[in-house]
Amino acid sequence: MSPPARPLLLLLCAMAPLTGGCRLWEGGKPLEEPPFGQVGAFSVPDTRGELWTPERLRGKVWIASFLFTRCLGGCPQVTSSMEEIQERMKDRKDLLLVSFTVDPDRDTPDELDQFASRFKANPDRWKFLLGQEDAIHAMIREQFKLGIVKNIPGDGKEIKPGFEIDHPLKLVLVDKTGRIRGYYPGLPSEVDGPGAAAEHALAMGDLRAQADMLLRERQGLEWLTPSAEANALLNALAGVFLVGGLACIFAGYRKAHSAAMLCAVLCSALFLGYYLTYHLVLKSGVATSFAERAPLAPQSVRWLYLGILLSHTVLAVVITPLALRLVYLGYREDFSRHKNLARKVYPAWLYVAVTGVVVYWMLYRLPGGMGWN
Repeated sequence: MSPPARPLLLLLCAMAPLTGGCRLWEGGKPLEEPPFGQVGAFSVPDTRGELWTPERLRGKVWIASFLFTRCLGGCPQVTSSMEEIQERMKDRKDLLLVSFTVDPDRDTPDELDQFASRFKANPDRWKFLLGQEDAIHAMIREQFKLGIVKNIPGDGKEIKPGFEIDHPLKLVLVDKTGRIRGYYPGLPSEVDGPGAAAEHALAMGDLRAQADMLLRERQGLEWLTPSAEANALLNALAGVFLVGGLACIFAGYRKAHSAAMLCAVLCSALFLGYYLTYHLVLKSGVATSFAERAPLAPQSVRWLYLGILLSHTVLAVVITPLALRLVYLGYREDFSRHKNLARKVYPAWLYVAVTGVVVYWMLYRLPGGMGWN
């Protein structure tokens, strides 16, 4: 192997650990496989009369909460936490908020709709479900593994209005397959004193980060569909083939160099097709905003992100015809002009491939890892 090729391969080896379980790389605390189990069968109507079942929720990440409209305890605060999640994660189309009333005998659809409007609930993203009281309470105990008690007056015991039911004040995170992946406090703890609000804010940031990680999960053939993750993967593969192609030509392996560069062109072409499909079709032309995904990020980081994004985009447009020109010159065996052009195009092409991954990381993973979400 020639001396120029060694540093490139050493660089790849040095970068490999970055793909491990680092919090900043993953976008939050690494997800574990908790023993919380699967949400079992249920069939519960929403305020519009539409039935919701685990099968209908499959493929979506969802967050569950429990409330009743007359509650004077923690329900308003828990629902405010759900409202904050709705606002902070409004661009995540596959995230659904689901609130179950624990007092369906008295919470009518109209009352639930009025309650939902108080918290600016988007009916397409936030569902309020009601059903038979016994079934709802049994579901909370048996499937969500949470406690619930209906307070019944008697023997001199008086129940204050608004405190008729002791129910869970936690938020439950459920993945695309219906598995419970975590429990989070729906409101600040009363026993944590002055630091309770800060602890609760950290917990909510962790919940949003974990939800984002579940939204990024892909199974099998899902990786073949356009997504931000697939775009980043194609950029990464293009970068690997570019570095490999340079190492091959330095080592004198011309055929291997040609194969690697053709693979880089293919990855870049696929990326362009996936990128356009993802942003113009699946996202209807709505750009993903760094400010929305990382509202707590320092202003300097926002400007850094915009600078990288702008340079990445401009160079991607410029090098596309030049990369095709390189392939053409190589095919014609016009190696002199191919080499001269490659010296100018290659660094920009590699920069575009690398910054494509960086842009994805800064947009989708760094905010959760840093608590900027």
